[in-house]
Amino acid sequence: MTQTQHSGPPLPERIGGLAAVAANLSWSWNRNARALFRSLDPALWRRTQHNPIELLRRVDPARLATCAADPAFLRLYDAVAAAAAQDATSAGTWFATSYPESVKRPIAYFCAEFGLHASVPIYSGGLGVLAGDQCKAASDLGVPLVGVGLFYTKGYSDQRLRLDGWQEDAEERFAVAATPLEPVRGPKGDPCLATVRLSGRHVSVGAWRVMVGRVPIFLLDTDLAQNDPADRGLSHRLYAGGPDLRLRQEWVLGVGGVRVLRALGYDPAVWHANEGHAAFMLVERVRELVTRGTPFAEAGCVRRAPSRRTRRCPPGMIRSRSSRWSSAWVRCGRSWESAATPSSASAIIRWSITSAFICPSPPSGSRRG
Repeated sequence: MTQTQHSGPPLPERIGGLAAVAANLSWSWNRNARALFRSLDPALWRRTQHNPIELLRRVDPARLATCAADPAFLRLYDAVAAAAAQDATSAGTWFATSYPESVKRPIAYFCAEFGLHASVPIYSGGLGVLAGDQCKAASDLGVPLVGVGLFYTKGYSDQRLRLDGWQEDAEERFAVAATPLEPVRGPKGDPCLATVRLSGRHVSVGAWRVMVGRVPIFLLDTDLAQNDPADRGLSHRLYAGGPDLRLRQEWVLGVGGVRVLRALGYDPAVWHANEGHAAFMLVERVRELVTRGTPFAEAGCVRRAPSRRTRRCPPGMIRSRSSRWSSAWVRCGRSWESAATPSSASAIIRWSITSAFICPSPPSGSRRG
């Protein structure tokens, strides 16, 4: 098993793969893996809120040595290690067996939040939990999915009680070292993978990767030293601020997400948006064709074909939301990457949302994308 950097007490060689198991969230839906970590120290497992990385950082070295010599523990460890090795390849999975010609044609899955595990607090509820479950199912089936979201360094809004009994928002960053997130670097080691234009400024976009079984998820980050202070906070909180901030976040998600995938060498065969937060992903892909000389209407048709979406809002609500978004965009003085006037930018926004998320019903007997 591949050895992973571990910041806690040295792991005995016989169970050195524990760090690698903890670094991939596939353990979170593997009963044997959860039982393995729990057996190291049940009380500490509860205190760390079922976080194996934090568990391994704090567990007593003597306990590790005892477990490394326990036949029952080692049998469970070997079973978990074998499952982890199997998760490292798509060979033999349903998708690889059923569609071998498409194994290397990834599906890009965009979402504003991913509910993967409590130790990665970048989700608030149903949308994130659905996205997380779909990524886990894709891993089990061997579907070549790659996720794109935002890295909320301060997580979702949390609250705490003061000594006088009043509630207040908690503004604490969560400890990245206690998560399986890894920074992604460019070819020259630069944390900036792409840039987008917002508020008349170029905003650098970096990314963190988390492995969910076989599925990599890239979480975009604007909290980079070279960015303006106002832009560094764009990815601090999930669903924070008013429509202007939300719009900027969604521009980073959609436009920045496409550009980061391109920078990392991905050429997805299908682009899936989980809800309308990632609608600008379609805009950016149309822009790519338009800048190469393809007429706008034709570019829209070309890009619509491989686009899919998950929708839970009634179409009327989506149309209303698109009008609010386009109005906010014009108020902020934005344009489509300075390639269109504010009025045409409004039309582009409305077109992207309606074309991507309010499509005619598929023919009878076909599946909805």
